Amino acid sequence: MLKLSISKIIENIEKEIEFSCVSEDNSFTLHIHEYVPYICAAIHDGDGFRKDLDKKCLLSKEERWYEEDPLTAEFTSSLPLRIIGNDSRYEYDLNRGPKDCVYDTAWGRKIWQKPLTKEQKEVSKAKHANFYKVVDALVRKLQRKYKACVVYDIHSYNYKRIEDKVAPMFNVGTVNVNEKFRPHIKDWLQRLSVLESDYFENQAKENDVFQGHGYFLKHITKKYKNTLVLATEVRKSYCDELTGEIYPEVVDELKYGFKKAILANAKKFIEEKANVSYAKRAHLLASNVEPIVKRVDSALYNLLKSFDILKYVNPKNLEAEKKKFFRSKFKKSPDFLYTPLSLDINHFKRALYEIPVEEINDISLRKIYMGVVEAHADQVELLNYRGDRKFRYLSLKYFGEPDRNEIAISRYLLSSPDRNESYEASTDEMALKELNDEIKLYGFSGKTALSKNIPAGALFIPSKNQLIVKKNAKIDVNYLKALKHHEIGVHMLTTENALTQDLKVLRLGMPLNTMTQEGLAILSEYHSGHFSIERLKEIALRTVAIRHMLTEDDFAETFHYLIDTFGITEEKSFYITTRVYRGGGFTKDYLYLRGFIQVKKLFDSGADITPLYVGKTSLDYLPEINELIDREIIIAPKTVPRSLQMERKKDEVIDYLLSGLYSKLL
Repeated sequence: MLKLSISKIIENIEKEIEFSCVSEDNSFTLHIHEYVPYICAAIHDGDGFRKDLDKKCLLSKEERWYEEDPLTAEFTSSLPLRIIGNDSRYEYDLNRGPKDCVYDTAWGRKIWQKPLTKEQKEVSKAKHANFYKVVDALVRKLQRKYKACVVYDIHSYNYKRIEDKVAPMFNVGTVNVNEKFRPHIKDWLQRLSVLESDYFENQAKENDVFQGHGYFLKHITKKYKNTLVLATEVRKSYCDELTGEIYPEVVDELKYGFKKAILANAKKFIEEKANVSYAKRAHLLASNVEPIVKRVDSALYNLLKSFDILKYVNPKNLEAEKKKFFRSKFKKSPDFLYTPLSLDINHFKRALYEIPVEEINDISLRKIYMGVVEAHADQVELLNYRGDRKFRYLSLKYFGEPDRNEIAISRYLLSSPDRNESYEASTDEMALKELNDEIKLYGFSGKTALSKNIPAGALFIPSKNQLIVKKNAKIDVNYLKALKHHEIGVHMLTTENALTQDLKVLRLGMPLNTMTQEGLAILSEYHSGHFSIERLKEIALRTVAIRHMLTEDDFAETFHYLIDTFGITEEKSFYITTRVYRGGGFTKDYLYLRGFIQVKKLFDSGADITPLYVGKTSLDYLPEINELIDREIIIAPKTVPRSLQMERKKDEVIDYLLSGLYSKLL
């Protein structure tokens, strides 16, 4: 990080230069990723201590830590304008005035073996003065630019020593704040009070444990009449205040919570007090990404760009084993062979975990990258056990399994009467022409190819932007039209859209993107007007096949079960059974049904689903995707499916079957 003099820092602020730096003496850190009308401050976050003072100090580093405010800077690290104290308050306290900022005693304890010299005190006081020179320059700039400003002054406090009352999770001290800001104080307390956690009981109070007598608040409030300082104390429920043990999950919850609360409160304050307005809360965040994000994104993409789980899970001797199985009169289960792994599992996982995702400050981006790392670690571990029973358990860990409601829904769909749907077989040439014409219509760069060894009519490989069509599949002409909207209009489309984004992570796939991507793809089939009852039943068949595989664990048993129970052909049963037994027990296929119903429910509600087409996205990350689009870090999708622009012809039978299912899914 840059080291800058106080004069250079102030000069940069006056010129509205965006920068991150540490002061020349390392006493504080300043991040300005965008000039917005609010500041986040963590003036007691640091534990820095000069060596010449350390020798004289009667307190150990651990004892000093007890009265410091560790990780308070982390709580607001997603936000664009932050100032952080790096030095321990035992060297000098930024929340005391310049005359008494250096302690002789504190909290009833003597600090120094020998009194500090005048020179030692002057060094500390100079640091204090320099910090406030920068604070003044920053608040002055923002107040002149925006007419008003709000400062979130974040601290933490030890609560275990409080015995006579319940210590609130959040305490806002306001006795030195002008009452004209009362609506914004009330709003801040309300925002804090609704933060939820599995790890602490929440309660936000005003002037309960602390009243807000700190010098930081008084200094700014006295000099800048249109600036509100919200001195906020956080109970140390995010750590063990006695031992120093940190609870990362609680820290992350507070980080998410503070981001949400600050954006909402700041937007309300700005709308009423400042001379600027922001259409969305996300516009109060930085519109550029940290350098660490670019490094992580590049490293992750270089490691994972050729990784494709289906490449290693699909049997390479599929058709040969099918012939053997049929010759055995459906008794001898297939012995599938798989493409050898072209990567070293342990080396791959080590390289994955060495990518410094935890250094990303932006909580939205960190959530995405952490999820991608964990998901691919699970997937590569899964591949390590192909053909082994443990493969199934790891598949359950990553993909999960259909729940009771989904099994009931599948049986309901499968029990519906068939209808006479005409079947016209296509040739390989017809299939490729239909698909290639669709690719040309979109103007995509993707390619098509034929292969015998895939367990479905078609398979899209994102890493190659290639659609593989099953050779001699004789795909029904109507289904071929649906298939082009599924494979080209969603899978290839999201790949092509991802190629236009600066963040390459969108090409790799967010955790469980299968559910969302397949849900979008089936919605595209449905909306194109080429969705059949047979297709709906096929999706349901995959779900019940997974349940049977998990309970019976016998290929031939599942094969016969599907035929005997649902009256499907031997050919169809073989391929569906293969899909769920490949690798050793692959539970992915139930996500088609869950994804379709969840995506259709969202679409039918009138919500905008187009952000999901920016790449290999997941519904679980839609809030982060929307935020990043609003911040212009992700560009809105260049292309959306043609099917969604079509006026769908009503199909009363299918619409009836689908009605009323939403509430049955989680």
